Amino acid sequence: MTMPNDRPRNPSGKASPPAAEPAPRDVTRLPSPLPLFVRALLSSRKPARAEPLPSLAFARRNVLLDAGDIARYARLCGFTASQGVPPTWPHLLAFPLHMLLMTDRTFPFAMLGMVHLDNRIRQHAALAPGERLDLDVRCGPLFAHDKGQVFTVLTTARRNGVVVWTGESGYLRTGVRAPLGAPYRAALSADPSLAKSAAWHVPGDLGRQYARVSGDYNPIHLWPITARLFGFPRPIIHGMWSFARSLAAVLPADVPSLDLRVEFKRPLPLPGEVTLWREPRSGAFELRDAAGTVPHLRGRWQCAPTAPPSCLDPDLS
Repeated sequence: MTMPNDRPRNPSGKASPPAAEPAPRDVTRLPSPLPLFVRALLSSRKPARAEPLPSLAFARRNVLLDAGDIARYARLCGFTASQGVPPTWPHLLAFPLHMLLMTDRTFPFAMLGMVHLDNRIRQHAALAPGERLDLDVRCGPLFAHDKGQVFTVLTTARRNGVVVWTGESGYLRTGVRAPLGAPYRAALSADPSLAKSAAWHVPGDLGRQYARVSGDYNPIHLWPITARLFGFPRPIIHGMWSFARSLAAVLPADVPSLDLRVEFKRPLPLPGEVTLWREPRSGAFELRDAAGTVPHLRGRWQCAPTAPPSCLDPDLS
């Protein structure tokens, strides 16, 4: 999924999710990535018009936190063993459910060309390899954007019936006229006190490496020829890799409860050079270009209370 120019969002004026809370469809066997992206291609025929989201939800039960898969992901993103299970890992476990939701015939928006705007993650307890989670993914609120319709996907992870992790992903469907919902506003603002703390080379094959550990085989991330088919002169790295790599550099060890935000600003072409800028006291950080002038993403981390809210709380702030 592509990333946008810097646009505002309302962090607290969220409309309520759909009134009806559907029982999720249990998914016992995930489709392979190829059929999912074929479904995404077919969804391009959907008209670009504003519509309410359907009462749609999917669930996976008893999902293993596999130690080997987590270790491969942690190495690729730069997490250390002392940081435990990366707080972005449940998002990857839920990503196939996101794909099923957004390619469902009742979902009103075409998936290809969607812009991944932002994520909010709240982890309420430490996770450990070998544990099992129940995942629930459903439609969230709509927001009106000056370039189209913003919709959200809500994810909840439970361990033994207790909510331990929640995620909210914001996506923009461009070209939708008269979009529904409250105006979209940025939750994070530029911080002039950020200081450069790291510089990284991002190799040209990183999109393919990340696809193998994440299951996200969107062609814009893989090869120059497939990226060009979708309007990119070079492949771009997944926004969630950029987020995870930044978190790996700023999060301390052994923080069981976290409140994380990220807003994606500009695509990061592959290969490339990036710099990390941060302010440790506030938890603010940005991943920027090599010159330190253009932000690829803006983020913030904080410690969070351990008591989990409802996953469908319309105001997650």
